[in-house]
Amino acid sequence: MKKQKVAAAIDFGTHGTGYAWALIDEDRKQQKRQIHPRMQWPAQPSPYPKNLTALLLSSDGDLLAWGYEARRRYNARNVNSDIRYVKSFKMSLAPAAGESDATLIELPAEMIPSGEAASLVTLYLKKIYEEALSEIKLSGFVEDEIRWCLTVPAMWGDYEKQLMRKAAVDAGLPDDPKRLLLAYEPEVAAHYARVSGARTAQMTGRRATLMSPGSRFLVADCGGGTVDITAYRAVAGNKLEEIGRECGGKFGSEYVNQAFVEAILAPRFGSYAAFQDIAAQQPSAVLALVEKWEEAKLHFRADQEEDLYIAIPSAIDRCLDDEARDSLAKLQDGIDDEIVVKPEEARLAFEEVVPGILALIDKQLGEMRNQRRNASGKELVVLVGGFGNSPYLRDRIQQHLEGRADIIVPPDPQVAVLFGAAHYACDPQVRSRRARMTYGCTVADRFRSGIDPEESKIEGPNYDLCNIRFNNFVQVGQQVKINEWVTRSYSPVWPNQDTLQIDVHASPRTSVRYVTEGDCRKIGSLAVDLSSVRHLPLSNQSVRVSMQFGETEIQVTAALKETGGSVSTTLSFEPLN
Repeated sequence: MKKQKVAAAIDFGTHGTGYAWALIDEDRKQQKRQIHPRMQWPAQPSPYPKNLTALLLSSDGDLLAWGYEARRRYNARNVNSDIRYVKSFKMSLAPAAGESDATLIELPAEMIPSGEAASLVTLYLKKIYEEALSEIKLSGFVEDEIRWCLTVPAMWGDYEKQLMRKAAVDAGLPDDPKRLLLAYEPEVAAHYARVSGARTAQMTGRRATLMSPGSRFLVADCGGGTVDITAYRAVAGNKLEEIGRECGGKFGSEYVNQAFVEAILAPRFGSYAAFQDIAAQQPSAVLALVEKWEEAKLHFRADQEEDLYIAIPSAIDRCLDDEARDSLAKLQDGIDDEIVVKPEEARLAFEEVVPGILALIDKQLGEMRNQRRNASGKELVVLVGGFGNSPYLRDRIQQHLEGRADIIVPPDPQVAVLFGAAHYACDPQVRSRRARMTYGCTVADRFRSGIDPEESKIEGPNYDLCNIRFNNFVQVGQQVKINEWVTRSYSPVWPNQDTLQIDVHASPRTSVRYVTEGDCRKIGSLAVDLSSVRHLPLSNQSVRVSMQFGETEIQVTAALKETGGSVSTTLSFEPLN
């Protein structure tokens, strides 16, 4: 394998996706590293480092267009064309992830099955990968010299990360963990905020910095679909330690758009059913109307008293009957050629998600303060992501945290994840993370009469066994270094086993005795190939299973205890719901 000379990052987002690359120069300081983003895309309204995460598909599922070009062709199509326009499909990869409000309006994309969503992700990643590869090759590099980094939400579980890696490999990215890194979105955003030199806004006294060893800060990555929050401490050697337990939820800006559709737009035309009829007749015009709201909301402030005016496309205007036009005029003081959004209505749309975001921030701040004990001083909150550009969201967070924390917004927060991922691919800066769950494996151990549940007893070759015992690898919240491996020894129960099959479980509690306890869930299974040692006595078939929890993805290896030779092993995750 050739030495990697280029680091290429792909920030795959709910609303937009982009790529950027940089030279891996170990002698160059990260503050001087040149990041090269793609700024122009076909049919893009204005230069921006992200293309639209959207696909246009034929009736047979073939890809017709992607990104802004997909939207343009959909808007220009013949009304009777049998084509499908999909966006925000990233959300369907993890339908139950995070701490979302059960009353939150569901996005249409969330109704896509996760299997289909994975196929859509592969289609999109294939196009973005081909574009990035083509550009980098023009600069004189070959494919084997590129190290890729793909971003994922920190709130995602192991199964969702496994889905994303598979989708990326199916799209053409390298099937090699050393050449295809997965990175947590708020974590790489933290790298960007540090490199950018962002500081608190106050102009007097000592202004907080994120680079000084000992500085502690919370990163709130607010995107189109999800909000991810983690906390870090800067340590010597320009490294980071994760000090919070990641939390997140589906509180992104796409839910504000959906609230606009259901609570503001639909009533203007008489009812949601009437609005659906219009949407069926003129789907591209309705899409354009929502996009105009998307533009208008980016300038809406928490204290704004002026109405928002959104022009109604002529295609929709032609669909309005007298009843719909009367309903529109009645709700808008006689105005029937525009959608007039009152400030209180806009605030209600934002408040679909803002309380959830504030609760997540409070939760993480509480975790940080518990670790600080009674130390004085304010906490730092770094706000990044496309939704982080919203004046309304910034105002509400500032009001909520008044006197408790200072807010830092780095330059261009919408590119924090993309640029941070490029820095991360050049030089991962995290030294340690905190275990997200208590992880362990199911083992069959000697049955303890009067202690172990009777239903767990099975007959072993030499004595009765309890087949639901939890064998701990790491505890929730435990600090784990990036290169730290935890090793346990396992032996087959029966002779002539070709495979040692071990179920992997996880629990939010620190102490677990049995895998059947209510909050202990099976997350996957581990298969160790024993074919090479079947000829040995059963007592010599023991294997050492090592797992690594400090990386973005759990890694596993297995070796013979008798000889130290490695044996084939695979770890497959499964959905929790």
